Amino acid sequence: MKKTILASAILLAGAANAAEVYNNEGTSVSLGGSFRGNVVIADSDNVKFQDAGSRFDIKAAKEISDGLKGFGQIEIKYSDSITDGNDVLYVNKAFVGLDHEVYGKFSLGKQLGLNDDLVMNDFSYETSTYLAQNASVGSNTQDQLKYTKSFDSASVVVGLIDQDTYAIGGTYDVAGLSLGVSYNIKNDVVATNGSDNSALILGAQYSLDALTVGAHYQAVEIDSADTSVVGIGATYQIGQARVWAMYDMLDGDVADDKGSLVSIGADYELIKDVKAYAEYQFDDNDVDGSDSTVFLGGRVYF
Repeated sequence: MKKTILASAILLAGAANAAEVYNNEGTSVSLGGSFRGNVVIADSDNVKFQDAGSRFDIKAAKEISDGLKGFGQIEIKYSDSITDGNDVLYVNKAFVGLDHEVYGKFSLGKQLGLNDDLVMNDFSYETSTYLAQNASVGSNTQDQLKYTKSFDSASVVVGLIDQDTYAIGGTYDVAGLSLGVSYNIKNDVVATNGSDNSALILGAQYSLDALTVGAHYQAVEIDSADTSVVGIGATYQIGQARVWAMYDMLDGDVADDKGSLVSIGADYELIKDVKAYAEYQFDDNDVDGSDSTVFLGGRVYF
């Protein structure tokens, strides 16, 4: 099963706020992003020194009236693997929207849905997580109309990708506990003989002082083939250092949809917004066997 590297909201929390570069008469523009690099060690004969997805984003907001503002964001990301290994910059996100303090937020354009935020056991930098961003069920970074409405500690999120693809979900936070659910359905998929593809993801996370634990469950159906994922993880902050461990188990109807994934690691904030990390990943599945990978890397947030 193809897997997608995810950015963890928990990992980036408190890293760096975007710097405001312009503010005049209700209009503000800010610039943010991160420089990323790592060393990937698969074995003694397979060592790579590479960029690890550096990116920058520009955010803009405009006060329209009391309680209503317009906003937009574009994120440009670096990759060396999209076009035959050539270095490229591409638009990872680009959307505009309206935000009303009473009626909620509408955003239109290329963006993630709620699914990505619900992988609440992932505290790593490099480890892949099964399934959560799967275009076959309409849960990838893609063009969509998304509506978000917050009610104190709860929220509702609805995404419309096209006339046959949509998502609905929500979150709830109370006393250090975060819960979330999202359901995606892609109807009448031509590539899979007109079947309805779907994905359900549940996430839970609890924080107590320096300790945070998380879990998630995913159930995906593509062309009548069922696949499920169960994951758990934990992270602990020790001053400027942090350690984590996570485990995912994949089970499905076909051979390459069975396996497990383990990640352990640690990072250290050298100075504010400058982090170094080491991560070990063990991936095992019925087709490719077992693979171990070590990542040594660093990030500078701005």
